[in-house]
Amino acid sequence: MNIAQENVQGKAIVHLDGRFDFGARKDFKDAVEQATQEGTPIVLNLEKVTFVDSSALGLLVICHQNLKNKNIPFYLVNPQTYVKQVLDLANIGKMISVYPTIEDVPRVQEVPTGVPI
Repeated sequence: MNIAQENVQGKAIVHLDGRFDFGARKDFKDAVEQATQEGTPIVLNLEKVTFVDSSALGLLVICHQNLKNKNIPFYLVNPQTYVKQVLDLANIGKMISVYPTIEDVPRVQEVPTGVPI
């Protein structure tokens, strides 16, 4: 699997390309760790992902939990039909928001440091 990253409108966009399976776990973890350094929302663009397996689903859940603990929003966008079906069967959408495009991901309001909530 090939992975590319960019920052767009205050979001770290991680583009995945190819098979998202057990063999891609190290590259995926490294890419997410690098994206986490920015502290901005992380968006996984699944547009070019052709296959996901159970280990990829597990990685998504672990990634979601780790980012949630760091208060970093995490979104999935643009899954192909097959990938969307797998995500739906695994109920991933109940944990991680899935959007049809990057533009559909909501903007996150940042709270200035020291301001009471």
